[in-house]
Amino acid sequence: ARNVIKMTDATINYRDTPIKFYDLLDKGYNMDTFIREGSLYTRGDHHFGSLIPHIPKEGVVYDIGAYIGTFSIPMALEGFDVIAFEGFPKNVERLKKNCEAYPKIKVYEAALSNEKREVVTQFNDCMDEEEAQEAIIKYVLLDDFIAENDIPAPDFIKVDIEGMETLALFGMSNLVKNVKPIWQLCYHHNHPDKYTDYPGFVPTAKGGFDFSSLFEDYDISCDGVPTQSFDRWGEYLMIPK
Repeated sequence: ARNVIKMTDATINYRDTPIKFYDLLDKGYNMDTFIREGSLYTRGDHHFGSLIPHIPKEGVVYDIGAYIGTFSIPMALEGFDVIAFEGFPKNVERLKKNCEAYPKIKVYEAALSNEKREVVTQFNDCMDEEEAQEAIIKYVLLDDFIAENDIPAPDFIKVDIEGMETLALFGMSNLVKNVKPIWQLCYHHNHPDKYTDYPGFVPTAKGGFDFSSLFEDYDISCDGVPTQSFDRWGEYLMIPK
């Protein structure tokens, strides 16, 4: 039998504005813990000061791997229109509940990959449970999903999808080559494959996306330092040339 997980609500400030998060997990290494401890917005992947100047006023932000809204909500508070993508159904429920008070956020249940398919599988849901839940996961190619749902083009994209960026970027060629927004891309170098049927990090040599191709169109830095390769775990800022 699965352990019953207790859930609580908590409020944390973003730039003196309180944000209430609902149904937080009471254990595990996850964003819920950082919310409950009041340290969420000290994390490197939630530093917005260096990102906001790159986004035009009232610009469009994609939050890919939105989890429960920890990135989406501050972006909405900054005045941006936010499109939040989350692949795990339980997280989508919590994401929608947290974002309900913010009309500038639109939520889509969609997991990104290199092919469109629907599977019942375990998923790296970022909940950090001892045993991941099985669920119906709806994988999409993002370029096609944008066109099918008439979603506005982004000025900025944040991607944090636990290694699946190595497949999902195959479905974003129009965004990469033609739209050319600013990107904050979390690269999960050699992220371990935790679950059956969840590919996670796929190296280029085994068919994963060739990240070196991004340097043709973008100036790229990792954790604030210019780089010429994706060779370590970190937050990569990509600015179109």
